[in-house]
Amino acid sequence: MNYSVPIAKILQSLMVATALALPLSVMTAKSVLAETLEFNITNDTATNITTFQTSPTGVDDWEEDLLGIDILKPGESTKITFSDSRNVCTYDIKAVFDDGAESIKYKVNLCTLGTFSFYDE
Repeated sequence: MNYSVPIAKILQSLMVATALALPLSVMTAKSVLAETLEFNITNDTATNITTFQTSPTGVDDWEEDLLGIDILKPGESTKITFSDSRNVCTYDIKAVFDDGAESIKYKVNLCTLGTFSFYDE
């Protein structure tokens, strides 16, 4: 009996399967490292929020506007979702209003935050 042909085909199939599975395992590992944060913000002020930004606590640079071209009118809420590779929960958050006023809150735990409301001060 000659088993070399079937064994060679089995080994070849295993090598192909491994080669195909490797990129999937790398993508899965990356997605585990990237923390996805999801929470709601509510505008309980009398003024439109035109910009909403976050920054990990201790970083001196605000990141991109998470509202994009949208505005958050008084009384409205929106879901914020973003992910990065930092694996950090504590962020500083900033809202900019259409009258130029800013509201900055420091050391907010976005991992456990359900809803954050901005109020007139």
